[in-house]
Amino acid sequence: MTKETKRSSWGFRLYYIFIVLAGLAFFAYLTRGFPGDHWRDIFLFVCLIILADSAQISLPRGGASIYASSPIDLAGIMLFGPAVMAVIEGIATLITEVALQRRPFMKVIFNVPLLVMTVGVSGLVYNAFGSLGAIDSPLFLVPLAASGVVYYLFNTWAVSLVISLSDADGRNPLHVWRQNYMWNFFHILAFLPVAAIIALLYANSGVWTIALFIIPLFLARYSFQLYLDMREAHINTVAALTSAIDASDPFTHGHSFRVSRYALRIARAMGMSSRDLEMLEYAGLLHDIGKIAVQNDVLLKVGPLTEEEWRSLKSHPNVGADIVEQLKFLREASEVIRSHHERPDGNGYPRGLKGDDVPLASRILNVVDAFDAMTSDRPYRKALPIDRVIQELQTYKGKQFDEQVATILLDLYWKGEFPLIVEADATTEIYNSLVEHVQV
Repeated sequence: MTKETKRSSWGFRLYYIFIVLAGLAFFAYLTRGFPGDHWRDIFLFVCLIILADSAQISLPRGGASIYASSPIDLAGIMLFGPAVMAVIEGIATLITEVALQRRPFMKVIFNVPLLVMTVGVSGLVYNAFGSLGAIDSPLFLVPLAASGVVYYLFNTWAVSLVISLSDADGRNPLHVWRQNYMWNFFHILAFLPVAAIIALLYANSGVWTIALFIIPLFLARYSFQLYLDMREAHINTVAALTSAIDASDPFTHGHSFRVSRYALRIARAMGMSSRDLEMLEYAGLLHDIGKIAVQNDVLLKVGPLTEEEWRSLKSHPNVGADIVEQLKFLREASEVIRSHHERPDGNGYPRGLKGDDVPLASRILNVVDAFDAMTSDRPYRKALPIDRVIQELQTYKGKQFDEQVATILLDLYWKGEFPLIVEADATTEIYNSLVEHVQV
């Protein structure tokens, strides 16, 4: 076990214990003056939450899930306050996870306190607005929005941190949050009006109105699942196309995967958004797909290429871009693929673009493509020593390689944050890496 893994293990245990103890203490604090006249409401809302949570959606990485019960929690906070909702959420979560989902005991004793704290903290935020929270005035939407944002941030960050600490690779919790939850923020905002309507109808028209929300909640869950299914189809498509690249040029097996991972390291250091990271990864994995139109005797040739062979090889960026742009979700990546052999000095191909006319993502791919080519065995030579590769990057940055991108790669390498990637099972590794970007 490495030192990083040991630190992650200890951090996970300490954080786990903290959440459990803090959740129990917070529950005791909230319920110290528990009102005894809400047992009917507790029963009804427990049933509604159990029904909504019976159809969970598993997120792509880390074992987290999305439930459709958040508008019910927010409505209960408005109607009953944080103490009653802490009891409701505790009972509902315990029943759902033990009886319905049969989760392991260790997950149950973490999730129950966490959800109790989630509704408790967001409930206290709602109460902090005082009389503004009275639902007989439309101004209650202000504390509802504040409570909803706190609910979302508290829960998603707490889960992202535990996923990060449990990961042997020690992924940054911000990266985990972006992958699993950032895309979900606007869906949560869309739940706020639903919560408001549940509270208003329940308060003014009686308990039977709860039945009106069962179908909409399941429809919301269904829309979440359709979105994730669509992203899964995208992932399978890219993984299949990348496997075709490896099959066309077996000597560079794994090259596309390594290029995509190197590109992501640099892009994260540059602060690229999750959407741009996803597009860059797709482009990195598919940057050489045009080589399927190039004959193997050209790709695997040991000696110098003839002018005609060079012309054939140089066609692959355009061919690859033309293939990729046929798929709507990859259209943006097609321009990056078309330009990944362009150079800052204008001596690249296929269009001879120069400087900032080359898309930033293409400049990143150009650098890491060359880096991986130099550090890998090729038909015409063995891999170069890493010191020689670093020297080449220093010598040609600003000419063959974008100066900013090459400088970041060098800085990361000197800090020990740009290790070489060993050979991997392309299909499995590509699929797993893409799954991270269901933001994904």
